[in-house]
Amino acid sequence: MDPVRAILLALARRAEEARLSWYAERAALRARGETPTHGNAWPYSVQADLCLITAITAADLPANFRLYDTSLSRDPLAAAAQLREVTSAYDHSGPIEAEHEAARLAYKQAFAEPLTPQEQHYVDLLATLPAARRDKIIEAAEERIRHVRLEP
Repeated sequence: MDPVRAILLALARRAEEARLSWYAERAALRARGETPTHGNAWPYSVQADLCLITAITAADLPANFRLYDTSLSRDPLAAAAQLREVTSAYDHSGPIEAEHEAARLAYKQAFAEPLTPQEQHYVDLLATLPAARRDKIIEAAEERIRHVRLEP
């Protein structure tokens, strides 16, 4: 593989990992019931994307530039998006999942207690309802939780 392709793939892989790390951080905050904000992973994600876009612009790719049977756009932003998709499609090493696996298991162990009989009864009741009705009940419950948290 030529150096331009190797550099672009490495930068795209790093940008995709940074984006996944940011999403994982936001998901962890939501799972704890906190409001997601721009944490430590967000600036890293932005910087990785900017590096990728700068490299694509500097490479001045020809119109027929192909990578894994994908013709990259001449627009650097569109090309960056295509490269991130290509790297996630062809790279299944999953460093983000491995990096967060211990935290995910600890969270699951801490908060995944067995259902009480009353909770199991509610699960059985919800299971008998149509999907639209079930969604409406869950939405109402989430709204009530939001209001309870906002009150002092």
